Amino acid sequence: MDCQTDILVVGAGITGCAAAQELNASGRDYLLIEKNAEPGGLTRSIDIGGAQFDYTGHFLHLSRYRSPEEIPHAHQKNSEWQLIDRYSAVYTERTVVPAPFQYNLFALPKNVRDQYYTDYLERTPNNHPASFKDYLLAGFGRGICEAFLFPYNEKLLATPLQDLSIENVKRFFPVPDKQKIESGYAGKGEGASTGYNSCFWYPIRNGIGILARGLAEGLTSLKKCCPLESIDLKAKVARTPFGTIKYDKVITSIPLNVFCRQSSEKTLHHLASRLNHTRVLCINILLKGEFNKEFQGCHWIYVPDRDLPFYRLGIYSHIPNSVYRKDRTALYVERAYSGKETESPSIDSEIQEALSSLERLGWVYRRDCITVSAHWIDCAYVHFDHARRETVEEIKEILNRFDVHTVGRYGLWDYISMEDSICSGLEAARNVLK
Repeated sequence: MDCQTDILVVGAGITGCAAAQELNASGRDYLLIEKNAEPGGLTRSIDIGGAQFDYTGHFLHLSRYRSPEEIPHAHQKNSEWQLIDRYSAVYTERTVVPAPFQYNLFALPKNVRDQYYTDYLERTPNNHPASFKDYLLAGFGRGICEAFLFPYNEKLLATPLQDLSIENVKRFFPVPDKQKIESGYAGKGEGASTGYNSCFWYPIRNGIGILARGLAEGLTSLKKCCPLESIDLKAKVARTPFGTIKYDKVITSIPLNVFCRQSSEKTLHHLASRLNHTRVLCINILLKGEFNKEFQGCHWIYVPDRDLPFYRLGIYSHIPNSVYRKDRTALYVERAYSGKETESPSIDSEIQEALSSLERLGWVYRRDCITVSAHWIDCAYVHFDHARRETVEEIKEILNRFDVHTVGRYGLWDYISMEDSICSGLEAARNVLK
């Protein structure tokens, strides 16, 4: 397949497809390559045991666009989507606490909520926190941190919180509102659909994969099952299992560390080693009957308990959708690992450990499992550690010299929404066209 193109787009997730759509609309010559058999990346839906699951828990939060139909090149119809008020909860102290946890302390046993509230009032201010852990402790107090924020985030990110910086942290953990904490302690909680990303869009009759399929619609210059093996940035030649591709410019959405290691520049190899991230094992479970009534209507549950292996459990069946039978429950659990680990644990053993934990909780019993499967997400959450900003800036400076544009959550090495990822692809394509 030795060939030539003006613009090589690497990775056909929603970001790469958005960029390719913009190039396609301009009539500019491009080639989009994708390692998988289908485009969509992590925003895909899969059939397991006759039921539909997403590749992982993905819910569409919009702020720039009013509805899915307005997303450029996505080919969506609002009649196929629904806007849902989020209901998420934290399970701790054998208690279900609506999220945001800090604004719903009333749900906890009295002695526990009294302690957490007192700890919040007696917290020690810190105007210059040195780490993510210091920031949380100064803002929320020791009780809330040790019950939820510390263990949950350590399980999610699979790294000590003192190793993480406060960069970008206020977007997801804003300084708490004292009046809301007081109201929540007094029994006037904020409710389960408030706070960050309080509502989301989800398809009525399909999984989130319809967004990916829409963004891939009409892209004729798409080569599937075609991973990037290496790229010579000086010669501007990319190598794939099917041959070489001569190009003028690159837009890449694959993980930044992976792209750097595949490049011809040894400096990029060194910089890639300084980028850290989390791997996630997503376990999909199809059950007979309904899920535990204690979580009626809950979309996902945060699980901070260190004795439980997973950090989150999501329940697809609690989203109104015609693909889910009323006598079945489709759910997923996620467990995180450090991206530095070179060997993966046995999926079978991880499934059995998760099921044992779910049985111990009384949430899921093996006898009710119709099917269980799992898959790895090799790069799930990037780490905002103390080296991230400087490292990413150095990498971008080098890549810019070689006409390489990084986009999307993993290409930018950032934590951004699906909407932001799509927009970054569109913006990169427009800049390249200029």
